[in-house]
Amino acid sequence: MQLSVEQLLTDDKHWQQLCNRLQTVSSLSAIVLTARQMGLCLARAIIEQQLQERAAAFTKWNTCLTCSTGLVSKGLVKRKMLTLVGQVQWRRRVERCPHRCLGSQQAPFDTVLDIQAYQQGSTELMRLGCLLQYFCPLTLPLNYWCNSQELM
Repeated sequence: MQLSVEQLLTDDKHWQQLCNRLQTVSSLSAIVLTARQMGLCLARAIIEQQLQERAAAFTKWNTCLTCSTGLVSKGLVKRKMLTLVGQVQWRRRVERCPHRCLGSQQAPFDTVLDIQAYQQGSTELMRLGCLLQYFCPLTLPLNYWCNSQELM
């Protein structure tokens, strides 16, 4: 059974807009750029789904560093980060000391993912920014960004 492109992410309005745009654009460059945006949208959906599954399955409970009491769950808390494929969002378990000791709130899944508490940009995005600083003149990304904004 073969699926149409529109059926991959039926609940995502941005995906449906991209599918409609793909049907209406005429130039090769517009088709390529729209398909690239669709690939990023699909990659973002896959990443978010993987993070949701892994966060739900993660069950390691820590103890408070101050009073050595077992930490209790505050529930699932939303987390978002800017990555190479765009803004990615997921929910992960946050825990804290029942005695409310200072600095006891933790998100163990953040440690597994090797991200810091208030980190908003992914490591690969920061590395790419550093590489672009040395190897790419400012006019190239500026021209690319301006051209991609016109197609949106």
